Amino acid sequence: MDNLLVICVDRDNDLGRKTGIKGPVVGREANFEAAGALALADPSEADANCMFAAVKKFDELAKTMKSVEIATLTGYGKGGFASDRAINQQLDLVLEKVKPSGFVLVTNGAEDDQIIPILQGRGRIVSKETVIVKQAQEIESAFFTIKETIKDPYVARILFGIPGILLLLFFLFGDTSFQIVAFLLGIYLLLKGFGIEEPILNLSRSITGSINPQSPSFPLYIGSIFILAFGAMTAYSKYGTMQITDLLLDAVTIAQSTYLFIALAALSTVVGKCIDAVHFRRAFQLRRYVLTGVSALLFWWIVDAATLVLLRLADLNLFLMTVLGSFVVLLVAFKLSNVLDVKGRVTKLLVDLPVYSNEGTWIGKVAVINKKKESISYTDNKTKKPVEVSREKFSVANGKITLSG
Repeated sequence: MDNLLVICVDRDNDLGRKTGIKGPVVGREANFEAAGALALADPSEADANCMFAAVKKFDELAKTMKSVEIATLTGYGKGGFASDRAINQQLDLVLEKVKPSGFVLVTNGAEDDQIIPILQGRGRIVSKETVIVKQAQEIESAFFTIKETIKDPYVARILFGIPGILLLLFFLFGDTSFQIVAFLLGIYLLLKGFGIEEPILNLSRSITGSINPQSPSFPLYIGSIFILAFGAMTAYSKYGTMQITDLLLDAVTIAQSTYLFIALAALSTVVGKCIDAVHFRRAFQLRRYVLTGVSALLFWWIVDAATLVLLRLADLNLFLMTVLGSFVVLLVAFKLSNVLDVKGRVTKLLVDLPVYSNEGTWIGKVAVINKKKESISYTDNKTKKPVEVSREKFSVANGKITLSG
């Protein structure tokens, strides 16, 4: 490693908000002055200490390394997608000037550590240092423990979610709300007991985490949320019009009214994921998303057939034929989706993918593909010249191309 880049991250942009200094801040003197300005603007600001620590790390490395540079990247607002996008853009600007063979990351906490996947997409992180500001240790430790415990999804659901649901239901339905709570709690315990809760939560996180007004798939994700809401309303209406005679069969009947809504919400989400994969040049994910969509529809088909058998509206032969038909459909889907697999072929889907050396250093990105020669051409970061590589000399995995020699 003869060329390192020391990186400090201010993900919530305290530097910009409190001093007016915009990122990226490149160079030792610029970072030292920016850190001093931030410390003067807010002496309690932890990001100022982090920037000083990055300058110190730069000075230490400069004594032994041939070439070292330092840069501070700033995010936007309270973090999230907007911050990651701003950091990505600033990192690209820095990498146009500096061609590092590795990164040295200096952060002041878990939030700024979220830049790690962004850096790993550009090269290797050879060192990481976390700066901890010394304060009243017992108070800080207790506060951190409480804060992290509340962040736990399971604790948050119990501590805030359940009381919130109870208050809302009591406000909307009065005494009837206790029956609704019993029903919802029963559904939750069933999902928890049979291990269905986590997949549903993952689906909801996938939907909410992908909602971005600047994404072309934004309407589809919003539609998925409303489709699920319509399903819940349909189930409640079904419950209100039924006379409960057989608890199990009536519960299955109510649940059946939501199957189509759940399947449509899943399908809408998958279509949105496919659109995002094409738009943001992550085509290597297309095959997985397509198979996920097919599996969601087949799951609905099988569960609906099983429900009909349970309600004595169909015989067991229907369920067995449904399972067999689902197997055949999924097998065909696996075969047909091979056209979307970029791992073994030279296709236009490889354009703009990052190219790495066999040592893990980012060296450029794919500019042109040649199907006849079964080769790709990438623009070298150092020489700015195109380099052609034949198919047998590179591999494709996890959205990046790695040269074999």
